[in-house]
Amino acid sequence: MADADKTVWSACVINCGSRCPLRLQVKDGTIVRVLPDNTGDDTLLNRNIKACVRGRNMRQRVYNPDRIKKPLKRVDGAKRTEGRFEEISWDEALDLLAEKLKYTYDTYGPEAIYKNYGSGVWNAHIAYSGGWHRLFNILGGHLGYYGNYSYLQITQCTRYFYGADDEQPSNSIEDAIENSKLLVLWGNNPQETRMSGGGVTFTTAQAKKNGLKIIVVDPRYSDSASVLADEWIALRPGTDTALIAGMIHVMMSEGLHDQAFLDKYCVGFDEEHMPAGAPANSSYRAYIEGKGYDKIEKTPEWAADITGVPADTIRKFAREVALAKPANITQGWGPQRHAHGENQANAIYLLACVTGNVGLPGGGTGGRDGYYWPVTQWLDNGENPVETSISCYKWTDAIDRGPEMTALADGVRGRGRVPLQVRVTPGIRAILAASAS
Repeated sequence: MADADKTVWSACVINCGSRCPLRLQVKDGTIVRVLPDNTGDDTLLNRNIKACVRGRNMRQRVYNPDRIKKPLKRVDGAKRTEGRFEEISWDEALDLLAEKLKYTYDTYGPEAIYKNYGSGVWNAHIAYSGGWHRLFNILGGHLGYYGNYSYLQITQCTRYFYGADDEQPSNSIEDAIENSKLLVLWGNNPQETRMSGGGVTFTTAQAKKNGLKIIVVDPRYSDSASVLADEWIALRPGTDTALIAGMIHVMMSEGLHDQAFLDKYCVGFDEEHMPAGAPANSSYRAYIEGKGYDKIEKTPEWAADITGVPADTIRKFAREVALAKPANITQGWGPQRHAHGENQANAIYLLACVTGNVGLPGGGTGGRDGYYWPVTQWLDNGENPVETSISCYKWTDAIDRGPEMTALADGVRGRGRVPLQVRVTPGIRAILAASAS
């Protein structure tokens, strides 16, 4: 804009990890136009980071008439459902918060204090690297949480598959462009879910442009299937494990699996590599061959009945994945967002191991595609002296029936039960909401 007073750098601050840079044109102290990054040259590792439509509309977010810009306190005597609030100053809000926090600590102890997962500004420093957790730890600790709403099931299976506390990323798309013979996007839809310049829309488009073969596995004909896929494997939702079992049956029967990798690095694939004392025919190979507990051989025809993918397609797909070494098999978070989703995530990990692609340039772990992350100085949370934690899904239960929650029934960690209810003190909820804005 020619008549703007100045152009300043900012960033998109919506609930997204990309944090795309924005150039804000300002006139008379008001943002009049939002422009993308212009410092790169659109080469693979020096691309312009162009924000998606949400980031490009940051001006509407800043000047939204419904935006809460000051702390609000519920009007004395008003019910929670009435929506009656009055503005108060930041000094009043901070004093009230301090008063109520001290009262809760003094009256109920630190296990009645809880900072909920999910701030609406994912990866922001205040939300995840200090802020509330740091404050509560200084004051005496707080009830913790584990898990997340995005990819909890894949993190749980990763503990047992790779021994990691979080999901196990695969190789990056940049690496796939340079070194892979095949890219499999398994329930991975970057063209819709990570469309920003800081995401992988650009890199996957470059992979397509460079001639890398891409197979998309997804129940729906997504934008990624439409724009990127040389082949689209449409299976019934939640049947990924059966599809992979049918594929591995083909690989084993035709000698296409990487037995040397499995022998050296894996436990549990066949009877010769089971832990000591394991029952006979409890290996994965026995399960595939119909020697396991269910006595059903996992043929492509068996998989076809479950998945809706024709048996001949399963055979062709299995051969393509096995023979195109190195292949990056990278899963999104969609497959694990089902009942028994940990089994879907586990099976995709397994496919990467059976084909021997783990640890190879151009290969991958079977996890979500890796990414480049800037080095950032995070604020230290300090140590939380409270060992008790709950699933992030259970915080409302902790309010309603905290003392009744147990390790067995509710997944309480650190001790057998939650000793106290999490306290929702009048006034605090509104203040925290305003602070996050």
